[in-house]
Amino acid sequence: MIRELKDSFLPWLSRQLLPPRPSLADYDALAQRWIQEVVLKRKHRTTKRVVGEAWLDERLQLRAVPERVLAKYTVNLPVVPWAMVADRRQRQLGDVVQLRMLSDYDEVAR
Repeated sequence: MIRELKDSFLPWLSRQLLPPRPSLADYDALAQRWIQEVVLKRKHRTTKRVVGEAWLDERLQLRAVPERVLAKYTVNLPVVPWAMVADRRQRQLGDVVQLRMLSDYDEVAR
């Protein structure tokens, strides 16, 4: 995944027009656009299948992560109240990292 971001996303991103002060939401929207315009249209190096077509076939085989597994990783997560965030630059980003359901990614792949 790191190589994909470094070799494909960052060069693509460098050719995009960014707002003067991009937010996490701006980068999220750009990443979604990159997925639609680049990732889903390319052929996989090994299988030679179009990634978007393979995703449509394979996503039907995906199953939800069992609750017992999710609980193992979310039970003791520290929750820091927004007012306690000390770094002003972080506060200016205006977004919080969220856990997303697998179904959220269906919208990206369409």
